[in-house]
Amino acid sequence: MDQRITVWARSISADARRNGPTLTDLGGKDEVLAAADYFTNGPFLDHLVLALAHQPEHEPGDEGELHDLLLTALATTPQHAAFAGAVDALTHRPALARALGVRLAKILLRRLTDARDAGDDPAAALIGAEAADFLVQLALSQTISPARLLGAMDEVTEDPAMLPVEFAARLPRLLGVLDAHHPAAGLYEALERCLPFDHLFRDAAFELALADIRTALQQHDYATMADQLRDCRQRFTELTAVDPDRIDAQIYQAGIDGLLGLSAPDGPQRVAAAADTLRQNLQRYRSWRMRTTTPSWASGRQDDITAWAQLTTLLDQAARHIGHDDPWYGDGHDILTALLAAYTAHHTVLVLTDTPAMPVVETLVAPVIEDTFLQQENRRRTLEYALTHEEDLRDDPAAQRLYAALSARSTALSGSDPALPPADRGKERRWRQLARQLPDYFPILANQTPDDVLDKLELALRDSDDFASSIADPKYVRLMNGLITRLQTSRDWIPGIAEPFQSLLDATVRYTYLCYDIGRKMGGGYTEFLRLRDKDGKKQKVDEALFHQHYREVLTFSALFRQVHSEVIDKAGGRADILFTFNTAQFNVECKIEEDDASETGLRTYVAQAAEYQNTSAAFAILLALDKTVAAEGAINLFDSIWIETVQRPGETTPCHVIIVRVPGGRDNPNLLRPGP
Repeated sequence: MDQRITVWARSISADARRNGPTLTDLGGKDEVLAAADYFTNGPFLDHLVLALAHQPEHEPGDEGELHDLLLTALATTPQHAAFAGAVDALTHRPALARALGVRLAKILLRRLTDARDAGDDPAAALIGAEAADFLVQLALSQTISPARLLGAMDEVTEDPAMLPVEFAARLPRLLGVLDAHHPAAGLYEALERCLPFDHLFRDAAFELALADIRTALQQHDYATMADQLRDCRQRFTELTAVDPDRIDAQIYQAGIDGLLGLSAPDGPQRVAAAADTLRQNLQRYRSWRMRTTTPSWASGRQDDITAWAQLTTLLDQAARHIGHDDPWYGDGHDILTALLAAYTAHHTVLVLTDTPAMPVVETLVAPVIEDTFLQQENRRRTLEYALTHEEDLRDDPAAQRLYAALSARSTALSGSDPALPPADRGKERRWRQLARQLPDYFPILANQTPDDVLDKLELALRDSDDFASSIADPKYVRLMNGLITRLQTSRDWIPGIAEPFQSLLDATVRYTYLCYDIGRKMGGGYTEFLRLRDKDGKKQKVDEALFHQHYREVLTFSALFRQVHSEVIDKAGGRADILFTFNTAQFNVECKIEEDDASETGLRTYVAQAAEYQNTSAAFAILLALDKTVAAEGAINLFDSIWIETVQRPGETTPCHVIIVRVPGGRDNPNLLRPGP
């Protein structure tokens, strides 16, 4: 068979070689069937696919045995490269994939689920990833029903920590694509389960941000859409802080900046900066992708990115003329053309794959363009003049529609009751942060304060938000978001309980930062239990009282100083180490010292006690564990030392979520540490 493939490859041109050999080139049906082991265990499984794809065209006949051979090879081949080549060839020959029928889907699903248990076999893990990729393409092309694939993807991601890295790293992108087409399948939650892991975070966070954009653009009012897009922008900001080379995230972030900046008092400057950033990153992105293969399921992503670039370009051209000081007396025709192009961008721009951009343009862009004309009478007169005298604008549907909208809004404003908030929402768009901060007083403030003063206040609030975003710790945000996402699944995560427990959790995590970073000298004798030896070089005696006293003292100087109590007796038949009492709930923090086994399994033995103290309150508790087992290679990092365990006894309907926080104690001097095996 090697000889036949060699002869065939040498006898044709390079272009024809891409089409693969025919069955005759391989020696005919009988020879191919006799070489079953060759194709199953060798590197040329894609040649078999290509030969069978030629079969109906060149050598029609009974393909049943050949199809059986191909399916068997796909089910059993141990070689990743051979499997990847075969499914790639099948991707471009959908007729053969359909002919293989439901058996192909079953084999791919089995290889997908088998990858969970691949262990140290990277080939099996990668084959599972290739199977998942191919299944997504088959589902999106309607070659197979997506139902079983959606269930399998949700099942294999129940515990991402148990998946081989080679397999898991490919899943978030596929989960995101499936979630975009099947939003009710629960894959959004599967993506959230991927966030705590470094090898999954980047793609999972990106896919979740895209899902949030889709949700935001489905809203029907300006305030809700803008607020949700603002949250999406924060996701992209956190992602680019962790991965500065994530160009696609920077493109989406710039696109959102352009949309949200259009309504700002300094809109021309903000939109221009966003457009410039987007152009630079789009050029880098296209250079980076040059001559690379794009999976069919990813082509829509490229369309989205192009659409955001087109929309931002239109906004940039329009934003140059929405400022109060823009001289409209020159180039009036070009000004109207730019504004009308942005006003009706949904005719030319597709922001979401297979979804017209009508919602985002109608809700976020068009009203701002209308505000531009309503704020200054001379601009509206310019439009009236153009509709009367400019031949190419006289019959322009966009210009007529804009004029009709302005007339309707002007009529609504003139007939409104002065005692009520204005019916026009233009002021809430222009001073959105003020409207959000002062919802009850904003109508009065907007009517009684000069526009330039409101502009200064609005810009101060927006600049403050920009600064807060720029200094945020992305890994801390990721850690807290992952914990809160898990806690939100509890039935007890309700108003009055969620807020105080989140405050307690935040303070406890910050205490952990302190314990990790505290110095050998600056901490003094008060924190000697965190180090291996005291200042006299004697073996230290560390008991739980000293540990939880330190925790209590640190939180006493926080905002929770009135809520913290220690050694509370008669609590569930025992004594709670630390108890936090709020108006609506109580939470206990159990402090333990572990000298033998501080692994996740070892510390789980203590969670029942922490849960017991919450039997009459909300089902949330914290276990603070001092790890005295730190080895010579150093302590486990903070982000892998905070996790959630659940305790649910027989008969209970609501499990107790116990956050375990592992603090390294008895640590040696860092310059004495050596890497582990």
